[in-house]
Amino acid sequence: MNKAIASLQRMYGFARAIDNVPVSASSVGPVRDAWKDNARLALITLVVFGHSLEPLRGVASIDALYRFLYLFHMPAFAFLSGAVAGTDVNLKLLKRITFQLLLPYLLFQALYALAAQTPGWPDAGPTGVTTPYWLLWYLPSLAAWRLLLPLFMRLRHPLLLACLFALMAGWADDVGYRMSLSRTASFFPFFLIGHLYAPAWRERLRGPLACALALATLVALGWAASAVPDPRWLYGSNGYAALGVDYAAGTLWRLLRLGAGVAGSAAFLALVPRRAFAVTAAGGRSLQAYLAHGFIVKFAVAAGLFAWLKAGQPPLVNALVLLLAAWLLVRLLSSVPAERLLGPLTSPQWLERFLWRVPPAGELKSPVRPRA
Repeated sequence: MNKAIASLQRMYGFARAIDNVPVSASSVGPVRDAWKDNARLALITLVVFGHSLEPLRGVASIDALYRFLYLFHMPAFAFLSGAVAGTDVNLKLLKRITFQLLLPYLLFQALYALAAQTPGWPDAGPTGVTTPYWLLWYLPSLAAWRLLLPLFMRLRHPLLLACLFALMAGWADDVGYRMSLSRTASFFPFFLIGHLYAPAWRERLRGPLACALALATLVALGWAASAVPDPRWLYGSNGYAALGVDYAAGTLWRLLRLGAGVAGSAAFLALVPRRAFAVTAAGGRSLQAYLAHGFIVKFAVAAGLFAWLKAGQPPLVNALVLLLAAWLLVRLLSSVPAERLLGPLTSPQWLERFLWRVPPAGELKSPVRPRA
């Protein structure tokens, strides 16, 4: 009897030991940051919402809401991209830029060009390979930011120089939509701020006081958005001459835009929940929703859906309907089935396997040079 009890105790102790063994990270995969995924999911919803408001512009309340969104949602996206960017320039970085940014850009540029040939498409579509179509500007700009980051991080005053780079880019009349040069310069300070200060912001922008200040900041920006004379100031895609002002006024306006973008990004990110929800994982698939939602919006315009909304519904009702529709569309396009469907385009591993040559082991070693 005593032997049986001792055997059970040994077995129970072994079972408790198994229960208390920590699970290694490699056995469950890398742990994602719930705050960043929540922020991505919320921001891509605002991007889709902002693009859905474009066909309804011309009404004062819609225009004010549109300007308010564009004050902070793309700066906050650039901030998050900078927060996860590294400073090492190596073959792995160049490979990721090529196959995760530039090739998807070319594929979707071609797809939007084909879609623009369908009856009722509301614009002319892409004008060439080197001019990103509508929402595709973010991919070449992100590629450029990833390459600029290591250079600026070796400078003594990187943020100051990045802001000067953004301000001076508006002086050049030929810096515009081509190769997304103007937006690359205009939004690079937000990307750099995200890389430099994301951990510090996360610790400071928390608690009831931070949330109250964030809400007050967003309310103030909503009021200030009505003072923006032209939404093109918020796009960052034009030089000062194209916006009808001289260099001094243009520099001041862009400086104000940088300040509003920083304040709006900080306020918005302070309100993002830090714990994981059932929908949080969809934030990790926000790129496919970003690239694909343009087809839905443009086809809805072609079908007359926005004309029907504009003619028959109050602006507030239209805004609420479009916000709900944006959320549902993002949830659909960032789902796992959508990832399987869109993955060959948004992450073209088949092209990588076809184009990328893995060098033999001996080729990776640098030759030994004999001493003179």
